[in-house]
Amino acid sequence: MRPVGYNCYAVSHRQGELKAPMKRSIHFQLMLALSALFVLRVAAQLVQAVHEVSFLPPFDAWQGSPTPYPALLGAQLVIIAVLAVVLWRMKARGIAPRPWRHRTCFVLGGIYLLAMVFRLIGGLTLLSETQWFSVTIPTLFHIVLASLILVLGHYLFTLGEEAGQEQE
Repeated sequence: MRPVGYNCYAVSHRQGELKAPMKRSIHFQLMLALSALFVLRVAAQLVQAVHEVSFLPPFDAWQGSPTPYPALLGAQLVIIAVLAVVLWRMKARGIAPRPWRHRTCFVLGGIYLLAMVFRLIGGLTLLSETQWFSVTIPTLFHIVLASLILVLGHYLFTLGEEAGQEQE
């Protein structure tokens, strides 16, 4: 039982350092917001595929590769399912921290983010004539996915710190 007046969003006595529940809450909120952006992206392209509306970019603007749309949609639904499981496990505190997990997220997420930032900058400058580089919407949502991986990595790192694990 928590004491009266317990505030899981409190700031610790050390200068501005957030207590663990606040850190976990921030990770969850970021993951939830980024996941919602991705779900909206998938829904928007689906709307354009079924019945085009004028207030959204055209279907082709959402498509960043020659992957057939049914295969892309299937992959996106798998990603959404994985995100739902991760969010559920974060909320339930059901993810065990392991150093290899946060390291894997940091390495893969970092490489993914750098590649997509390069793609975005290339598409806006020197490589704008190349279709894969010039599609902005898919690239921005790849940045969202890379950010999800990095936030998850930081969450796992924080859990490890709380558990007193060697982080190296």
